[in-house]
Amino acid sequence: MFGKKNPKEPNQSQSMSGVNVSGGVVQQGQAGRDLQQSTSGNLQARQQITAVEVLRQLEKLEKAVNTSTLALEKKEEILDYLRPARREAAKDGANKDLVGQNLKQVNETLKTVKETTEVGKSLWQTGQEVFTAIAPWLGAAAKLIGL
Repeated sequence: MFGKKNPKEPNQSQSMSGVNVSGGVVQQGQAGRDLQQSTSGNLQARQQITAVEVLRQLEKLEKAVNTSTLALEKKEEILDYLRPARREAAKDGANKDLVGQNLKQVNETLKTVKETTEVGKSLWQTGQEVFTAIAPWLGAAAKLIGL
């Protein structure tokens, strides 16, 4: 007579797509009956690096350029942008946008030599490793170098 009716189970879903998470985890759900939650995707946590480590990475790239058999004019073109980027990164309160702008020019030159010379392929690979390593330090300026 006074029986409780079972409510109809509503169809509910929540979806997240195109979401980038760096260094954290997102959980989404809603309290209620029979909560089911699944997680999928790629969570890539990037460790924050210090300015000292950034300088080491930039010095690594500079050394690779200097010791390469690349034509002198191409070496100078790369170093003309790499050295100011390194000097700026060494400052307290470095202007990361300025560092990123200089590294953008370095990256563009490395792309050119990658397509035209064998030694350029190796330098380009070293450059990509360095840029990926310092991207967390650059923050938003990393977009300038295509990361």
